[in-house]
Order: sequence, then C-alpha cells, then structure tokens
Amino acid sequence: MKAYPKLDWRTRLLDKLLRLSKPLEQMNRDEIKNASEQQFPALVEQMFAGKKLPIYEVREQAVPGRHGDIPIRLYYPTGQDERPLLAFFHGGGWVYGNFQTHDRTCRRISNDANMVVLAVRYRLAPFYKFPTALEDCYDALSWVVDHASELNINAESVSVSGDSAGGNLAASVCLMARQQKSLPIERQILLYPVLSGELEQPSVEANAEAPVLTKERMQCFVDYYANEVSDVQQPYFSPLLAQDLSGLPPALIITAEYDPLHDQAVSYARRLKVSGVQVKLIDYAGTIHGFISFPPFCKEALLAHSEIANYLSIPQS
Repeated sequence: MKAYPKLDWRTRLLDKLLRLSKPLEQMNRDEIKNASEQQFPALVEQMFAGKKLPIYEVREQAVPGRHGDIPIRLYYPTGQDERPLLAFFHGGGWVYGNFQTHDRTCRRISNDANMVVLAVRYRLAPFYKFPTALEDCYDALSWVVDHASELNINAESVSVSGDSAGGNLAASVCLMARQQKSLPIERQILLYPVLSGELEQPSVEANAEAPVLTKERMQCFVDYYANEVSDVQQPYFSPLLAQDLSGLPPALIITAEYDPLHDQAVSYARRLKVSGVQVKLIDYAGTIHGFISFPPFCKEALLAHSEIANYLSIPQS
C-alpha cells in the first residue's frame, strides 16, 4: 500500500483488519451473495462501528415497487409530532450492504438531526443490474412520502442522503425527481459519493491502493452494476455526466483525501455551483473512503456527523 502519510494509526489498523477478508474481485457469485447477506456478531459490529445508540422506535415493513416489494426501515427519534424525513441509501458498491451495515449511521443521524430516517434495502448487483437499485430507492421514497401522514412524517420536508454507492443513488434520485416533477426534495447529502462510472480522475490513480476502496475494487463494482458498457454514460448511472444540473436541491458533499472518488465529489460540487445550486463541500484531510462508518478508527467520523446534523437543522430560505 502507498504510504499515505497523514493516515492516523487507528485508520492504518482498520485497513489491516479489513484486508483479512477475501476481496470482492476474487469472489464468485455465490460468495458475493453470502457476503451481501452476512449478519455480523454484535461484538464485531461494535468493534468496527462503535456503540449502538438507543432510539425511540424502529419500524420495518415492505412497500410496493415496480420490481416487487422493497423492505424498508424507519428510525424515529421521538413519538411526538410529525418529523422531517431523511432517506438514507446505504453504500457498498451497489453489491454489498443491508439494514445492519448502516444501522448505527441511521440511528445517529436520526437522533442528532431529530428526523425520521428511512433506510431502503434495495436490490443488489450483480443479481439486479442498473437501474434496479435506483428505481427501488425512488419507489420506496415515493411510497413513504405518499403515506407520510400515517407514518408521522412531514411530507413537506424531505431530504435524501447516502454514502458511496448510496450517494450515487441519492444524487440520481434527485435527478429523477427533477425530471418527473415529483418528490419535492429539499436537500441532498452526498458522502464520498460515486458520481461517475468513468474512473478517469487523477484521484483514482493517486489513491489506487487506498484503504477500504481501491481502483480495482471500484472498477469491479461498476462492472457488476452496469448492464452494458454504455450504461456508465447515463446520467442516472453517472450524475457527473449529466448535461444540466440546474434546479437540483442544495447539497452538502463530504469527501475524503485518500479516496479514489475524491475528485468526482469535488467536480460535482463545482458543477452544481456553476448551475446555481447551493453547495457546501467539506474535504476531510487524511481520511479514507467510508470513514463515517468507522468512528472507533476514524476520529473525523463524529465531526462529519455533526456537520450533517447542523446542515439539516439550517432553515431553508
């Protein structure tokens, strides 16, 4: 691995621990399926992701979508009054991830921002290709907004967020909502997002062997998600390639210095600003892709959570 001089010793330890598992690029389809459905023991979860915060209520159900039922989970910070909604789409390269992998993140955001958080268990690649994951996320969010009153949610205050591939889905949901003139989304919060399937930015090479996400693994994720090579040219696959970014919701974009996707986030923030969209870009020095999910190993994780909560608390002009 490249030196990456600013890495904290705890982050280096995290990298060593994660490298003990078999990498995606060496797995067959059965191994990928097992990995995507894996449930981690509580001690393992706590070691990597930190303490599990208590929360007022967690509800689970399945909602209808164009590809069939979609499991969702709703996190409630309080039982009083209708609360704003944040849809959080989990990362994992469109291949990994489930309710468990991002449970702590959703709990913390719900408590810190005093919002209902929606988690969506969308269909995963390579078994379901683009744009199935996006359509699951869009359909689930649409259903929740349509049933907001019975779910104790304020349908007039809806935001979206996601990390990595989940950030890709959040950005694409915003593009889809603009095109279809539906889902009045107030804000988008993109955490080290995938914004282009074209992995040609300088940071891809500079951080090709970075912890957590390498260039080879990212290319593998893209190949698994795409039906065909031309899919990466579609704006819903690669929002950075969209010709028009005007009229999109204000954005908070968080990126990490030692991340192959770093330059995609910076370029997207720049293009949003040029298009007249309000953007706040925070670039965390000395951090890695996925750092928000690992508070025990990445001291910047809780700082980023505070930024997210503060951003969501700012009244819309």
